Amino acid sequence: MVTKKKSQQDGFFQNTADFFTNFKGKLISAEDIKLTNFNGLNVAIIGANQLTVTHLDPICQKAKFVKVFQMAPHFVLPHTEKGVQKLVSHPLIIKNRRLFNNRVKSLLAIRYLDVQVQEQWLKRQLMPNSASEHKVFLKSDTYYSALQLENCKLITWPVVKITENAVQSMEGIEHLVDVIITTY
Repeated sequence: MVTKKKSQQDGFFQNTADFFTNFKGKLISAEDIKLTNFNGLNVAIIGANQLTVTHLDPICQKAKFVKVFQMAPHFVLPHTEKGVQKLVSHPLIIKNRRLFNNRVKSLLAIRYLDVQVQEQWLKRQLMPNSASEHKVFLKSDTYYSALQLENCKLITWPVVKITENAVQSMEGIEHLVDVIITTY
């Protein structure tokens, strides 16, 4: 089955199935993460959705190395009630609990990022655009901590092409991988 997606950057339709045809490794959908054994493998995650954000930490615990190719930063909120309560206890949020809409959720997500990530450069790369009209809110208690593990790297350069055994990003680096997890 061939899928077509409209590219946000340039407005043309790109055949996403053809994009991955040269890859000789294992190509899996985000829905199949739980069914895959990542022990000792080099993993690339292209795109982000609730499944990839939720399962990043377990993948990192098993995989040799994980590279997360981020198209755009997303708003990540804590998944558990305990994590939300820490954020809601902020004085500005307490005053405005009745206004718990996308704007407040955006502020909570930015506060959560600020608390979870200490390295300034990584924090800047993960900072979502709060002025965006179409905000995507994902939930995970471990996403930011997983991104800071030794065997995990966030890559913000656009993906140019997929070769037989690598993902090539815009800066010209070929990232050798055994498995590609895609959200497309």
